[in-house]
Amino acid sequence: MTAVLSIRPSGSVSTVSFEDGTSFRCTREFVQRSSITRGQEIDPVFVERLRESASYDLALFHAERLSQRGRYSKNEILQRLRQAGVEQAEARRAIDSLVDRGELDEQAVALSVARRSLRRSLSRDPDLSWSRFHQLHARRLALRGFGAGESSAALRQAWSELEQSTVALRC
Repeated sequence: MTAVLSIRPSGSVSTVSFEDGTSFRCTREFVQRSSITRGQEIDPVFVERLRESASYDLALFHAERLSQRGRYSKNEILQRLRQAGVEQAEARRAIDSLVDRGELDEQAVALSVARRSLRRSLSRDPDLSWSRFHQLHARRLALRGFGAGESSAALRQAWSELEQSTVALRC
């Protein structure tokens, strides 16, 4: 049996340490759901199961937080999860879960990014042309992990919205 040595909360994440020197990071909610307490004796087999469950739970927590901002592609969220120390498989599972639940829509994120880019570009160059806008930002969207089709569609829609609002202002 291995005893829980400490549970150190830091924001929404906690680190659970065991007397054998091992530890894992998890959400505070995971600690509560799992009823983990300091001094509790846990069979080493269950410690490994807890670690696996906590890893996915943490990946999903971070992925949800990042996707709620509506600024990041799946690729960018995956990179950020990897930087946070989340295993590749767990990060992919978390992203797939968000996509399946409809909480991560690449097309909507690409459109949001395209709209922001268009506003920023127009503030710098009021005479911006479609071809120049497309040339500049299609490459940037591709570098952020959006596909060519998603990028082009998002840029086209953002530009179309601009044209429609310009026509409405003239009337």
